[in-house]
This record gives sequence, structure tokens and C-alpha cells, in this order.
Amino acid sequence: MGHPNEFGRRIAALRKDKGYTQEKISALLNVTPQAISKWEQGNALPDTLLLPLLARLLRVSIDYLLTGENSAGPIGPYDGEYRKEEYYWGMQPSELAGQIMELMRGDTGGKRLLDIGSGEGRDAVYFAKCGFQVDALEISFPGVEKIRRYSQLAGQQVNVLRADMIGCELPETYDVIYSHGSLQFLPPDQRQKHFAQYKQRTKLGGLNAHLIFVEKPFIKKAPDWEKNEFFYQSGDLAGYYHDWEILQWAESIVDCNSAGIPHRHAVNRIIARKIEA
Repeated sequence: MGHPNEFGRRIAALRKDKGYTQEKISALLNVTPQAISKWEQGNALPDTLLLPLLARLLRVSIDYLLTGENSAGPIGPYDGEYRKEEYYWGMQPSELAGQIMELMRGDTGGKRLLDIGSGEGRDAVYFAKCGFQVDALEISFPGVEKIRRYSQLAGQQVNVLRADMIGCELPETYDVIYSHGSLQFLPPDQRQKHFAQYKQRTKLGGLNAHLIFVEKPFIKKAPDWEKNEFFYQSGDLAGYYHDWEILQWAESIVDCNSAGIPHRHAVNRIIARKIEA
């Protein structure tokens, strides 16, 4: 079952993610709230007979409940890195996030922003500091825990949506829909409908801003590139937003040190505004 403290933290995070109180879980499992508290504090472990029901309530596999991974591997591609104390992507906001704020010129009060593939929350927390109401969409449980921890440390409110971006139906409309280096996980045959949804779920006058990885024959794949990551081609982003006002568009080669190994990426950035047809 792993270390009781890790197991307890995992249960607490999953419970909160589903909006359950300790009392609610205890009633559903027919145990005392004190028992739930002891599990979450790492002072006791549940009876093995309770594990299938607990996993079903929290909507994860028993494997994940016990180890933090499914039998097929981690739920999120960076789960292993996100479990570490340090922040894999750092805590400084990205250049793209700063460019959005320059365009907004402080006009963020009451405006909603969605950060797709938020990772550990570096940009989500920055946007919250700048006055946005932020939804952070992230599939990784350790990533979700990191986002919550960082937002609490920063004294900022970030609403975390734990979900897979693939096939996710957006629950709200937004003034800004944003992603930074995450949309390569969208399979190529599903991109058109996802970008159509992002555009449809953006308010008139709102922005979409993305950074994607572009395939170049002279640049090797990054050492932490996953099998379920797919490159874009130059011009793809501009094509998806051909009917919007493109405020900024740039393609460049950038240095990266993720995985602790220096390498390069070809990236394409876009900021586009939804205008009346």
C-alpha cells in the first residue's frame, strides 16, 4: 500500500476533488469520521475489504489508490515529476502569460480564464494574482495537489478542474482560453473539434492564447517527449484561427532544460481575438 502518509494525502486530495466531506465518506463506507481522519493523517490504513468501495467512490482504480499509478502507468505523463517537492516547470510565469497581461492592460476584474493543462499551476496562479477568476484544467493528481498547494501559498483562489483535456466538455464560457505546451496531447484527428469548442466557449472580444510544439527535421525530440504527444506543423495554429483577429503570432527555436537535459524545441505562439463575423 506504500507509505501511510502518501496514501492518506492521496485520499484527502481525491476526497476534496470530488467535493466530499469526511463525514460524507464515512457514512458511505459505514465507518466513523474519525477513521477517515486517521487514514488521511497517515495514522491508520483502511481494511482491505473497504478498498474497492473507496476506489469506486473516489472514481479511481484500486491501483491508483494504493500506489498513485494505474496498472497501465501514471494517469498523467508528468506524475512522477509532480510528486517531487520542487516544481518541475518552476514557479515563474511564462512569457506568453505576460504578453496576455500586456494586451489586457489591467482589464481583468471579474473576467474568467481557463488554463488547459495547467501542470503545477505557475501560470494559473499568476493569472489569479492579476485579477482573473481562474479555472485550471489538469489530469494529473499530483499536479492538482501542486496547483492547490501553490495557490494556497500565494494566497490566491484557483478553481482546479481535474479532467483529461481530450474529450472534456467545457462547463463555462471564458474571456481567455489559454494553454502553454500542453495541446500536443490532443490526437491530430481530434484537434479540429477541440479548437472549435475553445472558440465557441470564448466570449465575444475574448482571447485564445496557445503555445504548441512544431515539428522540425533538424531538431531532435525532447528527452521527456511521450508516445502520446504529437507535433503540430507550421501554420496549423493560424489555420484554426483564420476567422479571428490574430494579435500575435510567432515561431521560434527555444532552449529547454526539462528532465535536466539541455535540448531545443520549435514552438509556435498565437494570441487571437474573437470578433463579430
